Amino acid sequence: MKKIFIVILLCCASIALPLHAQTPKVHMFEGEVRGGFTLPVGGYHGGSPQVGVELGIEMRYNFRGTPWDCGMMLDLSTACRSFNHLFEENFGIWQTNRTISLACVSDYNFRQGEKFNPFTGVAIGVAFNDIIDDNPYPSEGTSMLFAPRIGIEYVRHVRLMTQINICRHGYNNIGLTLGLVF
Repeated sequence: MKKIFIVILLCCASIALPLHAQTPKVHMFEGEVRGGFTLPVGGYHGGSPQVGVELGIEMRYNFRGTPWDCGMMLDLSTACRSFNHLFEENFGIWQTNRTISLACVSDYNFRQGEKFNPFTGVAIGVAFNDIIDDNPYPSEGTSMLFAPRIGIEYVRHVRLMTQINICRHGYNNIGLTLGLVF
């Protein structure tokens, strides 16, 4: 009975040991500046999706000894569509639905501190929606933002990320960005 107890104890210790392993040391605070492209998600009055722009900045706090970080994000993204089918062919009507969002972010880093670090996370906050360019379908206002994201951080300073911004019908988009971490 004593041998079985020791074997069970050793098995439990060998399972628990990696869970308490220290992650490599990383800076406590980090910032990021990023830019990239977006595409609208979902239909909106029959418009044809067009490529838009996404710009953002973040400040994050890395929790010591864990793979988690959290922080704040300020992001500008667009959902661009053309509505040429509704009007004369030579008269191109575009509507660019712009979202400026302020959100709390949290990421889980699978290999934090390593040269190749995949991560996944989410941003939750407030989105300020307005329209630039032509305005055939007015729909401005404020809404909640939910933005799941996934990406890869290379050599601790370059981040390639895709993020789905879900906030309001006509403003939802998916973005692919390249960021510089300092």
